[in-house]
Order: sequence, then C-alpha cells, then structure tokens
Amino acid sequence: MEEKRICPECGDNHFFINRDKGEIICKNCSCVVEDSMVDFGRERILDDEDFEKKSRTGAPFDPRVANNLITEVGAPQDIRKLPKSTQMLMNRIRKKNKWTSSSLEQNLSAGLTHLQMICDHLKMPNIVSKEAARIFRLSAEKGLTRARSRENIVAACIYIASKLNTMPKTLNEICATARLDKKSIAKTYKLLLRNLEIKIMPSNPYDFLGRFTSELKLDAKIQTDAAKIIKQIEKIGANSGKNPTSLAATSLYLATLKNKTRVTQKQISDVSGITETTLRNRCKEMMKKLGLSKKNYKKVKVTK
Repeated sequence: MEEKRICPECGDNHFFINRDKGEIICKNCSCVVEDSMVDFGRERILDDEDFEKKSRTGAPFDPRVANNLITEVGAPQDIRKLPKSTQMLMNRIRKKNKWTSSSLEQNLSAGLTHLQMICDHLKMPNIVSKEAARIFRLSAEKGLTRARSRENIVAACIYIASKLNTMPKTLNEICATARLDKKSIAKTYKLLLRNLEIKIMPSNPYDFLGRFTSELKLDAKIQTDAAKIIKQIEKIGANSGKNPTSLAATSLYLATLKNKTRVTQKQISDVSGITETTLRNRCKEMMKKLGLSKKNYKKVKVTK
C-alpha cells in the first residue's frame, strides 16, 4: 500500500504499511518511517475464543470470587426501610432467587468464603490463595465435593497450593487453623492429587529453614550453617524416611549450638511443630552419623 510522503533517508515516496506491527516502511531503502501507527479500523473477531483473546475490557478473572456476575434481589438494609407487607414480599423473592441458583454456585460460594478465611489466618500470599481457589473450583466441577466434607477439601486445597508455590505449611498448622483431624485432611489431600492429576515434588528441609530462622529472629550465618548441616545429612543419605520439618529444626538447633546462640528446644519445637523429645532424639542421631564432636555443640548457659 502506498502513501504520499517522502522518506527521510532516500527521498522516495513509495511505502509499505505493516498493520500487524503498526509500521510504515520505505519500499526503496527499508527505512522504518513510523513504528507506532494507530489502527482505527474494526478488529476482526471470528469466534468466542478469538473474542476472549482480543477482549480488553472488564476486570481480570479472580478464582477466589464465587460468582463474578450474580443477581442479588435487594439489600437487607434497604428492605428493612420498606413497609411490613413489602418486606415479606421481598424476602420471599430473595428466598426463591436463592433456590434457582445451582448447587455448584452454592458450593463455590460457601467453600471459597471458608478458604479465604483460612488463608487470611495463615497469612498466605495472594498467589497461594488464588491457586487454592482454582484447585477447589476444579474439584467442585468434577464432583469431588459431593458427599464429602467441604472443610476437608478446602484445607487440602490450601495444603496443595502452598506446596506448589514452594511456601509449604506443615499439616499440623493447617489442622490447627481449620480445626480438623490430620488423618482426614491427609486422606482428602491424596484424593485430590489422584483425581486432579496434580504432581507435587516432596518437600525438603530447605523450604522450612528460612521461615523457622525468621520466626526465631536468628542471624543469616546460623541459617547458612544449618543449610550446610542439611547438605551433609543428604550427602550420607541420612535424610531417607525422615520428616523434612524435623530435619530443618534439627539442623537449625545444631547451628545455634555451634554459634553459641541461646535458643531453647521449646522455642524450636513451638516454631516447627515437632516435640522436644523428637528434636533431642534427632539431634543425637545426626551428631552420631555426622561424627560431630560434643565439645563444639554444647548448650549455652545463661550468665546472671
């Protein structure tokens, strides 16, 4: 396509317009005369999928919102201002409107509200709560929420999302927040992984090490020494069959002893969720396997 203008390089007046890139190019010397041309023509849309790709209006989809478009008949505060007879009529209309909503919509509305409440209590970032909501939607659409506890599925979705985003929370933390049985959540967790075909890599002690160090307000050097201890444990294969949470707590406690930093076993057990007995037994086992000298790993005494 030609346009009457002069090329600043060669002085030619024959141009080619690339509408896809918004460029005007000289046919003679290939000089790009214009690189930000605005196309005022109508955009071609062939089907619904093409419309979704080229659509530039509306807010982005948020999986945490049960129904992005929902019909609500009247607000309770406005209905209370009406006469008694009109209030009864509006309440009947509101009730029938709720009856017309599908079971999937009701399930999503109740489940996602409960999910957001647990995520807020656990101080989960938005990326984890959105992923958990997406997993809950998939499970509801596949019918996995039927004849099953909605609370268990919500807790399992949060546990899966935290693992997928390498921000793992221990199962004990989620159980304590949701006030549910650990075995039931673990069973639901395996059910969702199997039916939704989600593949998750096993957690490792490094995932918990940073959070434990931050909550105990320890130095970065202690975290580095703890990571080196974990590396030694993995090198000799002593991590096989061990809980990654307990290994992270054990390595952190040994690192505090090495750096002469006073941290009690109770403090580490409270942060990690393991018992003090497990911590002591795991420390003795790892010191023996790694050949660590007890002289360098003595408890720090409090000086008055």
